[in-house]
Amino acid sequence: MKRLSLLSCAIMVITLNIFCTTAKAADLTFQFINDTERPLSMKLFSRSDSHQEWPSKTKAYTIRPDTAVQQLKISCEEGEQICWGAWQTVQRVSGEMGGNGQRPTHTTKYLAGAGERGIRSCKSCCQVCKDGTLTPVAKLNDPDNMAR
Repeated sequence: MKRLSLLSCAIMVITLNIFCTTAKAADLTFQFINDTERPLSMKLFSRSDSHQEWPSKTKAYTIRPDTAVQQLKISCEEGEQICWGAWQTVQRVSGEMGGNGQRPTHTTKYLAGAGERGIRSCKSCCQVCKDGTLTPVAKLNDPDNMAR
């Protein structure tokens, strides 16, 4: 009886190992040119069930303005879809004094790719994670990369 139980357990463990495969880690490198005049904040977002964000949920990368290609390399699960989002918040103070004795401020936000929360649609800001992939270079001031 014990021999049958051990054999049954062994078969069950082997069967579970066959059907429970672990996700394969992969390295994916995004490439950007920040052809705007100011630094932009950027995050990478997983559109899989993990909802992972790079560098983290509370931090963002800074992409400096430069005509050179800048790269962000991440480790992700093979096959998951990763999207980038870039943004910049600009506050301008008006020269006119308001009725309360203060100058009114106007906040505008520049959004590219999937935006600052990763939820906007975009033409080419998402890539499937595949080990060793270098994405095409994205120009952050390109109208095709503006968040919608």
